[in-house]
Amino acid sequence: MNRDSTSRRRFLLMSSLLGTGLLGAAACGSTTTAERTATDAARSPAPKPSPRNAPGRPAPEPDVKTAIDDVTFKVDTDDPVVFLTIDDGVTRHPDTADILKEHDLKATLFLTDQYVRQDPGFFRDLRDRTGSLIENHTLDHPDLTTLPLEGQQRQIGETSDRYQREFGRRPTLLRPPYGEFNDDTLRAAEDSGVRHVVHWSAVIDEGAIEYAAGDRLTSGDIVLMHFREAFREDVERFVEEAERSGLRPALLEDYLK
Repeated sequence: MNRDSTSRRRFLLMSSLLGTGLLGAAACGSTTTAERTATDAARSPAPKPSPRNAPGRPAPEPDVKTAIDDVTFKVDTDDPVVFLTIDDGVTRHPDTADILKEHDLKATLFLTDQYVRQDPGFFRDLRDRTGSLIENHTLDHPDLTTLPLEGQQRQIGETSDRYQREFGRRPTLLRPPYGEFNDDTLRAAEDSGVRHVVHWSAVIDEGAIEYAAGDRLTSGDIVLMHFREAFREDVERFVEEAERSGLRPALLEDYLK
């Protein structure tokens, strides 16, 4: 069975198992995820991800053998650490670096090239001032599973080539848009020099947090947020939840070699 069908089946299973907890309550709330994204829709094609729409773990025996044999949903570590990742790059507030520096945070920036091209200096300054690192989130945010291998190689490879020229470092991590991936995604990622394909285990959006399981962050959790209007609110919620869980923020690349 290929990774496309397996990931979707496991997603349905995860949804049914988690539906009685926080994720189920969020899905039934009066304000839906789709409604909350209405103002961003014109600027970005990406819906707001959550653990609810995270595809399940792929099959252990992929159809195409690569050095990337799985997708990282959470880091396997006993260290009391949690990882902040920030996606896309649609909204670029001038105080973004200041907000991260206030909390002494380094983040992994999964950037979409169509937004980087609009203001590469913004992201270079953000990286330099905070010690964050820039990683691959494709050229223009397609669902990679709708593309053949060659199309995925272009989306991932050209982005890595450009970031290496623009920022002096080739990305080692890829976050596929919408969390969608298949065997060709792993092959294209490996071809471009990516060592890990990264998902998430918690999402923060407009100050609210959703967990894939449980009611708090745990060691090794990868938290997803975006460059959006509520950036300060989301960062502060991340810091609050990390402290509540007895965890310290760490840079994902220090744990994924």
